Amino acid sequence: MIITSKSDYGLRAALYLAAQGSRVRLREISSTQHIPESVCAHIMRKLVAAEIVNSVAGPAGGYTLAREPESISVASVLTAADRDICIFRCVEDGCDCDLDGKCAFQMILKDFGRSFAEHLEQLSLADLHNKKVALPEFTVGAAPVSVGQGKAS
Repeated sequence: MIITSKSDYGLRAALYLAAQGSRVRLREISSTQHIPESVCAHIMRKLVAAEIVNSVAGPAGGYTLAREPESISVASVLTAADRDICIFRCVEDGCDCDLDGKCAFQMILKDFGRSFAEHLEQLSLADLHNKKVALPEFTVGAAPVSVGQGKAS
């Protein structure tokens, strides 16, 4: 899966802000979420630029969510923190595989990746924070694929 460490860190930081509900200092986010402070600062700048997080400078400064957690999608946080969501490397533009465009499995992966990305777009920070996350049923071609309990049906 190509959901990078930076994407993971961005999501953890945003979820932490959602849980706190008040202004939080960078050092606290970094230490509680086990994110190196310099990396955390870089990611927080990206989240501020994407208008997911607000920043206040100074001794009483820190970070807060820019909007209510219900209105911030998981996909927007992952994308802002690092890059567009791509679940499988072989379906990205510029795939260097000799079978690019000729592989039947590549189309299945592309459909699954698209469905998963759409699910992340519908999932909000509030859903994750409140643990109201239902595993989706993805449609690959004409056959539904259930995700959960470590098996597909």
